[in-house]
Amino acid sequence: MTLLHLLWMWSRREGFLLTAATFDHRLRPRSVEDAQFVVRWCEDHQIPCEIGGGDVAACARAQGLTVEEAARILRYRFLEDAADRAGADYIATAHNADDNGETLLLHLLRGSGLNGLGGIPPRRGRIIRPLLEITRAAIEDYAAENRIPHREDETNRDTAYTRNYLRHQVMPLLREKNPSVVRTLSRTAESLRRDEECLAQLTAERAEELLTLDGDAASVSVSDLNAQPEAIALRLLQQMAQGVRPGTVLPQNQRQALLELAGRGLPSGEVSLAGGLAGRRSYDRLTVSPRRAAEPGFAPLGLAPGERVSIPEAGVTLTCRRGTCPEAAGPEELWLRAEEQSKIIIRPRQPGDEIDLRRRGTKRLKKWMIEEQIPREKRALIPVIELDGRVAAVLGMGRSESSTARPGERALCIFVQREEK
Repeated sequence: MTLLHLLWMWSRREGFLLTAATFDHRLRPRSVEDAQFVVRWCEDHQIPCEIGGGDVAACARAQGLTVEEAARILRYRFLEDAADRAGADYIATAHNADDNGETLLLHLLRGSGLNGLGGIPPRRGRIIRPLLEITRAAIEDYAAENRIPHREDETNRDTAYTRNYLRHQVMPLLREKNPSVVRTLSRTAESLRRDEECLAQLTAERAEELLTLDGDAASVSVSDLNAQPEAIALRLLQQMAQGVRPGTVLPQNQRQALLELAGRGLPSGEVSLAGGLAGRRSYDRLTVSPRRAAEPGFAPLGLAPGERVSIPEAGVTLTCRRGTCPEAAGPEELWLRAEEQSKIIIRPRQPGDEIDLRRRGTKRLKKWMIEEQIPREKRALIPVIELDGRVAAVLGMGRSESSTARPGERALCIFVQREEK
C-alpha cells in the first residue's frame, strides 16, 4: 500500500499512467476481502485495478513445489499478463531491504551460488523494485505518517514458513549483534550481485565463442570447457541447458557432475539432468540434449543370396548374391568365404563381439570403435555382418581376415548401397 501511495503521487506529478494489480493466492480465509480492500482504495483514487487469483496449493501439489515457490510462479505469471493487458512498460513490486536480507539468508540455507546470494535484483526485465533499499521500519513509519490504510496477512506470523522463521526468530538475534544487519546484508548482496553480473558477462562472451547450438542440442569441446575457470565452466553448462530448453535450471550437483564427466579420462559417459535433459560425452565433445526414450539401433535381419534388405536407421541397403571373387573388388563390395548352407545376419554390435583383423589380430568391437573415435550413440547404428555365428565384417570399418574370400574363390558378395540422409 505504501508503494501504491507513492506511485499514485508520482504519477500525478510526472504524468505517467498507473494501474494496480493484486493476486489472490487463495491460501487464507480473508484473502478475498484483502483483494476487495485494494480495489476500493483504487476506486477512491481513480486508479484502474485488476484482480487475479489461482489455486496455489493445488499447483504446489501437482508440480512438487513448496507453497512459496508455487505462489511466486502464479503471482508473476499474473503480473506479466496484467501488464501486457495494460500496455505497461514496468511492473513495480514492493520488495524492501528487509526482504532482500531475508532472501540472502534463505539462499545461504539452501546452498545457493552467487546468483542466489545476490539477493533480489533491483530490476529484472521490466520488473522494478523502487523500495529495495528502504527498510521495513521506514516503510511502516511512512504509512503511519501518511495515514495509509493496510491489512495484515495473518500468515505473516506463521513460523512454519522458512521466511517467517528467519524474520521473527533469526533476524532479531542478528540485530542484537548488529543493529544495522539489514543494511549490511543488503550491501553484501549488492556486492555479490555485481560479481555475478561480471561473471555472467564473461560467460556470455565465452558462450558466443565456444558453444554450438544445433537444433535441440548444445555442445562444447571438452578441452575448451576444461580450459575455463570453474566458475565460468559451470555457468556455460547452465547456459547449454537453457539453450536447449529455456527456463531449465540445473542444480549445482548436476552441473558439477557434468564438469567431472568432461574432466575424466573416459571417452564417453552420460549424466541425467533436470528438465528431461541429459549430458553426454563423446570423446572431445560434451552435449546437452533431451533424454533419449530408448537406445538407438535396429532389429537383426537375415540376408540370403538373391535377397535385398534395407536398414533406414543406418542409411544403407544390402544385396546378396553368389559369385567368384574378382582380383579387384569394388569399394562397396564385401566378398566373404561361405558354404552353401551358410547363414548371414545383419545386426547391431553385441557385448563380447570380436573380429580378427589383418596384421592387428583379434580385437573386440567395442575397443575398436573407441579407438576409431565413433561416438557412443552411433555405435548401435553400425551394421555388423555375422556369418555362421562369427563377425565377418563391420560396415564402414573393415572385415575379418579369416572370412575374406580370395580372388578366384566361390563366395558370397554383399553389395552396399548408401542412402542419402
